[in-house]
Amino acid sequence: MQSNINLSELEKIILNKIHEHISKNERVGINGVAQECFVSKAAIIKLSKKLGYSGYSEMYYTILASTNNALKLDFSNNIVSTYESETLTIHVNMLVELLREYSEKRIYLDSLGFCDSAKEYYLQKLLSFGFDAASSYHYEAFSKNKSGLYFFLSYSGARSEVLEKVNVAIENNFKVVAFTSTKDSPLGKIAHMTIEVAGTKSDKEHYLPNFFTSNLIILLELALSKYSNKYLSPQRN
Repeated sequence: MQSNINLSELEKIILNKIHEHISKNERVGINGVAQECFVSKAAIIKLSKKLGYSGYSEMYYTILASTNNALKLDFSNNIVSTYESETLTIHVNMLVELLREYSEKRIYLDSLGFCDSAKEYYLQKLLSFGFDAASSYHYEAFSKNKSGLYFFLSYSGARSEVLEKVNVAIENNFKVVAFTSTKDSPLGKIAHMTIEVAGTKSDKEHYLPNFFTSNLIILLELALSKYSNKYLSPQRN
């Protein structure tokens, strides 16, 4: 936006109204601005061209892009209330105590399918908190450590290669925690502990959003927050 253009009081009111909506994370179209400022759409278009834009849309989105808090995608204000439930609290507390119990031992992470990205997220987060975490690529990894914790992330928990690795981990005295969509899956049945994580499976012709991976990440974030407050905060008793 050019700064050396003289604006009338009415034009300033129009721009201020647009800024007001953007500051509240509210979208506003040309009709809304016209009604609130008691001006015609033609007057707003004339203002946009005066400022060097092709029309209202270009002017609006340029102002939007230059505003720091412009319509940020933010779920954090209601994420806790959205995910509050007795079951989630139990799972978060269980994960917190597991991390505490194995804070000095090796934690292996494994996954299969689209949740590989969640496994990498878990790995990097656990490393940043000082845990001895690593991805498990080979069966030999279990025999090189006396015992530890083994997280396996799998939506179905039914693939044979998953069960083979989990059985090897169990044979080598690793505690297996399954993160899967159903505790009745083959993985859920043989794991020492199973955390059911909601997700939706659908085909591309009738696709529904699958939040399995995002729920895995949210679970870890909630657990690490509680772990930090309970065991790392200088204020803890």
